[in-house]
Amino acid sequence: MKLLRAALVVAIAAALAWGALKLAGPSGPRIDPRAFEDGDHQPAEVASLFAKRPGAPRPNLVLILADDLGYGDLARYGTRAIRTPNLDRLADEGARFTQFYSSAPICSPSRAGLLTGRYPVRTGVSYIIFASDISLGQRINLALVRATTRLGMGDFHDSIVPGLPDSEVTLAEALKAAGYVTGMVGKWHLGDFSHDRRYLPTRHGFDFFEGMPHSNDEMPVAYFRNEQEITPNIGLDQDHLTADLTRAAVGFIERNAERPFFLYVAHKDVHLPFFPSERFRGKSAAGLYGDAAEELDWSVGEILSALDRLGLTERTLVAFTSDNGPWYEGNTQGLRGRKGMSFEGSMRVPLLVRWPGHIAAGLRIDAPAMNIDIFPTFLWLAGLEGPRDRVIDGRSLWPLLSGQTVESPHEVLFFFHDREIEAARSGRWKYYRKTNRYYWPVPMDDPSTIPGRRVAAYVYTDERTGRSAHLLPTFPLLYDLEVDPSESYNVIDRHQDVARKLADAIHRMEAQLADNPRGWR
Repeated sequence: MKLLRAALVVAIAAALAWGALKLAGPSGPRIDPRAFEDGDHQPAEVASLFAKRPGAPRPNLVLILADDLGYGDLARYGTRAIRTPNLDRLADEGARFTQFYSSAPICSPSRAGLLTGRYPVRTGVSYIIFASDISLGQRINLALVRATTRLGMGDFHDSIVPGLPDSEVTLAEALKAAGYVTGMVGKWHLGDFSHDRRYLPTRHGFDFFEGMPHSNDEMPVAYFRNEQEITPNIGLDQDHLTADLTRAAVGFIERNAERPFFLYVAHKDVHLPFFPSERFRGKSAAGLYGDAAEELDWSVGEILSALDRLGLTERTLVAFTSDNGPWYEGNTQGLRGRKGMSFEGSMRVPLLVRWPGHIAAGLRIDAPAMNIDIFPTFLWLAGLEGPRDRVIDGRSLWPLLSGQTVESPHEVLFFFHDREIEAARSGRWKYYRKTNRYYWPVPMDDPSTIPGRRVAAYVYTDERTGRSAHLLPTFPLLYDLEVDPSESYNVIDRHQDVARKLADAIHRMEAQLADNPRGWR
């Protein structure tokens, strides 16, 4: 009977998939997947791609990444329900960005953008990379939601590649070429290395690694130290996980205190499911989510204390951000949307950066920027220029951090959903060609889907006056974020010149991606 039910579900999924393919074509630039097969663009020597910049300051570099943390979940960003004294300290002693974005609204592509300085679609990591060894029930669920995506009943896709290609140069590989020792602790999510060792962080520039291949809800979740599997599945025994990752991070700092190091700490908090340790459980005013966020703050405090104890604070730049906005729980500080969407609440995230003596304490930066900018910023500080063989979409944030300018380094920032550009921002304006107005992963009114087309076609024409009007909202949209950060008022009719300019920018970028997906030079 179980096999019969499973076969029936698979048959339904196949039928829906066939119907979807018949009724809705692909959207976004037509990108040839063969462009992501590593070949001539695999560099033999990463160091040969970069020019050295003499006289660079070469600080230690610590990058801490939260998971699914909301823009408003830190005290300095507005929360009153969660205590974050250590992150408050980081903000007070350094810079706080108010309009900083992730490069994708979901985990894997955002991390690809962060570690390569490129829009994620260039790397082929266009969507979530799921665990390889999942149950039959999970496989059926994913098959169903993929099949219904084109019908507008779901929003799940397949990444172009199953893991970060070897031809991509990560921040760790670049900094290693600059003489840094490199370490990573936590969640990778750029390929399930428990099944394919090619995707181990140690194969992508990290000298040390301790952590997991993917999110803590994608069972089984293996735990590795370097290239050794410690356990094939941590299951739901996760109460001690934040403490374990913190211990590993502090240990890496202690072992490498005498030479330049880069440490990337990618926490599992505050991704579902929440398993704060007993010390933090029940202590916040924001439920289990808040408890997990307060334990995350504790972890940051342990890292800062280690730097203080070892006399490294003045020689270390520390940056803290999130991979995307909150999902079912978490505070967007009134911004529209949540994880999986292109709205501000999904992609605007905190960024705190501290380097005593070099970044002014309490500095507020309002210029729009994105996590792809961290790659060129860290390279500049380490004394590297390049790489010369590929497009880097990010721009250095150092002119902003050092007070040399208050202007964004970008004329236009693009907001991708899978391999499609849904929105673009320039200055105060944010333009949406289309987006999912309802919570991901159930979009409902995406105009590339059947329900979305029905919504868009709901037009009444008055024969007496000759007027026609959409009786339900339609696209495109334009928001003035300077006066409307919550994206509540579509002003496209009053600023059509701005909308045309941003629409043209999207079309030019998509043409470039179709012609040269990887951005090779």
